[in-house]
Amino acid sequence: MSNPVRYRVEEGRSCIDLRVRHSRQLFDGRDPAPFRERDLDQDAVEYLLAAAQEIPRKQSLKIVVTISEEPEPRLVADVIVEAVRGHFIHTRRQIGRRLGEHVRRGRMFLSIGLVMLVVFLTLAELTVSLPSGPQREILREGLVISGWVAMWRPLEVLLYDWWPLIEERRQISRMLEAPVSIRYDADAAGRGTLAT
Repeated sequence: MSNPVRYRVEEGRSCIDLRVRHSRQLFDGRDPAPFRERDLDQDAVEYLLAAAQEIPRKQSLKIVVTISEEPEPRLVADVIVEAVRGHFIHTRRQIGRRLGEHVRRGRMFLSIGLVMLVVFLTLAELTVSLPSGPQREILREGLVISGWVAMWRPLEVLLYDWWPLIEERRQISRMLEAPVSIRYDADAAGRGTLAT
C-alpha cells in the first residue's frame, strides 16, 4: 500500500515548505547575537527536522521559505539563507562536541568499570579460603554478579547511548545539504506553515 505524496518535488528534491509572515519569525527574538548568527526559532527547527524525518533518507531535500508580509526594506534573501545555514552549522558543531564528550565519559566509565570488575572477581576468588557452604557460594556468586553489573553502564554508554547523537548529526547534515530558497509572495498558498 503506497502512502500519498505529502511533499511536492522541485528540481528532483522533496520540498519542505515553510511559510511565515515576515523573516524575523524564523529566528529566536531573544537571541542577542547579530542577525546572521542568531538561532532559528525552536518551532521552525522542530518543523524542519520533523518534515525531514518523514521524507525517505535517499530523497534529496530542499527548504523553501515563503514570506508573505515582509516589511520594506526587505531583508536580502542571501542573508536569511546564510543565517539558516549558520544555525545548522553551529548545531552540527555542538553535536560533534557532545559526541566527543560522550566518548570521553564512556572511556572514563569503562576504566572505572574494569577496575571494579577486577576488584569484585578478585574478592570472589578469595572466598575459596572461607569455610565451604551455601554462604560462601552465595557470597562468591554475589561478588561475580556485582563485578559484571559494574560493567553494565560503561557498555551501555559505549555501545548504545551514542546512536541518537549520530542520528541527530545525520539529520542536521541532511539539512545542510538542502538548498534554501527564500520567496516573497503575499498570495502564496499555504503549503507547510509555521504559525507564529
